[in-house]
Amino acid sequence: MKLTDQPNQLIQPNIERLTALFMLQSVPGFGPLKFRAMHDAGIEPQKAIENPERLPFTGRTGEKLLRGIRSLTKSDLNRYQARAADQLERANHHSASILVHGDAEYPQRVYESNNPVPVLYVRGDPTVWANMDAVAVVGSRNTREPYVSAARTFVEGAVLHGAVVVSGFAIGADSIGHVAAMQARGRTLCVMPCGLDKIFPRENKKIWDELLAYPGAVFVSEFGFGKRASSLSLRKRNKLIVAFAQGVLVVQSAQDGGAMNAYRAGREQRKPVATFLPDDSEETTGNTVIAKDLRTGAFTLDTAYESSDYQSCYVVWFRDVLSWC
Repeated sequence: MKLTDQPNQLIQPNIERLTALFMLQSVPGFGPLKFRAMHDAGIEPQKAIENPERLPFTGRTGEKLLRGIRSLTKSDLNRYQARAADQLERANHHSASILVHGDAEYPQRVYESNNPVPVLYVRGDPTVWANMDAVAVVGSRNTREPYVSAARTFVEGAVLHGAVVVSGFAIGADSIGHVAAMQARGRTLCVMPCGLDKIFPRENKKIWDELLAYPGAVFVSEFGFGKRASSLSLRKRNKLIVAFAQGVLVVQSAQDGGAMNAYRAGREQRKPVATFLPDDSEETTGNTVIAKDLRTGAFTLDTAYESSDYQSCYVVWFRDVLSWC
């Protein structure tokens, strides 16, 4: 698909549907997998509020959810209705879409993952990820050479073979991936740990402006407008990054680095994970952990590849593990 400068048509749920989704999200235990099961059963969120006994959940879990929904009050309805109205207004102000289960633009890969979040907020054109392969590129905020050059080469290869580059907009490896994809005239998906009216981190303001103006980039979050980043939302962001992708590249990470959360999410979601070979530094102890996992790959740091050489390097991983070629 060619990149276009045409603005996307905004997609918004009606206020009743969004209100019901917010109310169900407030019920303890009603997580993403429950929302997917509800949608698969053909039960609208409003109907689940009105007749919770129709939900396809049995046993103690079903009873707990039933009690939680029945305990919702008129005051709760008013509060979540006000929240829905506010989010719809903010989305309109920022020319953003709000996607829910059942929307044609809702990402199928996320829906089929173990993290099918029921509401996604989107700035940019959601067709950026439509019918496209995707790879996550993550790593340390202190990513250095030769890992910087290796990451850029990897992204160029991904773009060359028609893949969306997914990352979390953090300083370091994430930003390197987004910018390299843009410079290669490819597509990139920025998964945020906060509302899409918040620039996080602030140091990336220039990249934020550039990507918002670039038709091949799209910002997405499971967090509503006004939400600030937190340690919990950062971990959730990593899980959503992996849900969007077919495979994960951890460029450089210490064993206790935040990027290892994406590695663990990749294993949890049964997605292939790769990394570059570690050196002897503490900064690549995470690379060592990943490289020792026999189910993953480790790339060399030789970045002097000609275009044809991609066939014998990264694309082997693309073809054999992700079935891109």
